[in-house]
Amino acid sequence: MFQQEMIERLRAAAEHDGRIVAVLMYGSFATGEADLFSDIEFAVFLDDEDFAAFDRHSWLDAVSPVAAFFADDFGHETALFSNTVRGEFHFLRRSDLLLVASWQEHGWLPSLDAGVLLDRTGELAHYAAALVGGPPARGGSVQVRSLVLNLLNLMLLGGNLLHRGEYARAWALLGRAHEPLLKLVRLSERRTDHWPTPSRALEDDLSIFARVRYQGCTASAEPDALCAAYRATWQWGRELFATVGGPLGVDAPAGIVDHVQRLIDTAGGRSANW
Repeated sequence: MFQQEMIERLRAAAEHDGRIVAVLMYGSFATGEADLFSDIEFAVFLDDEDFAAFDRHSWLDAVSPVAAFFADDFGHETALFSNTVRGEFHFLRRSDLLLVASWQEHGWLPSLDAGVLLDRTGELAHYAAALVGGPPARGGSVQVRSLVLNLLNLMLLGGNLLHRGEYARAWALLGRAHEPLLKLVRLSERRTDHWPTPSRALEDDLSIFARVRYQGCTASAEPDALCAAYRATWQWGRELFATVGGPLGVDAPAGIVDHVQRLIDTAGGRSANW
């Protein structure tokens, strides 16, 4: 894959630039799951005194021509390379290296060699060792309670939007609601490898039953179809509240649950607004 050539060019450029003290590659090329359509993803650590003056765009353009470089909505500095590869970057200070150990919630490495491209001081290997092994365990009452309440919150908001006739906004919100839903589904099926983005590799990770049921939770913004998708999402969510949350003692507030049920049951009938 031509991304591999880009990775090696970036490694070589970092090795020859004394301002850069460490480079960590994360994502699918680090975990061995990459394909021709995968992004390249890096955290680049610079000496603190060089950080402010470092021209990220020009440096990346020298590695591979860049068509656009900008801050995206996910907190990355994103490069759209002229060869159509997407690159996600975090340019950080050397004094930020200690943060690497706290990234366990978001990523992991099969080995240090898989992710550490440059480590002049040994600090990166020291902190990145916490990421080695495999995806961390997921679940537990605190995490499940957060998922339950987030899904409940989004279903309450979505139900209100359906009744108001804001179908476009309700449609956009439904995708957000599917994130906690799919995490609960992954917990129920014990398939949590792709936790940070729960729709990732869903077609391979989840059972045929879950895949078909999830399709029923999706729809266009056409009001009747959208209301049906909300009902399917809510029904599945309520079942998961019981099967995943129940054994952990996680309860959703009964009054809010009952109110959302009424909202979802009675949504629709305002198609003329669309």
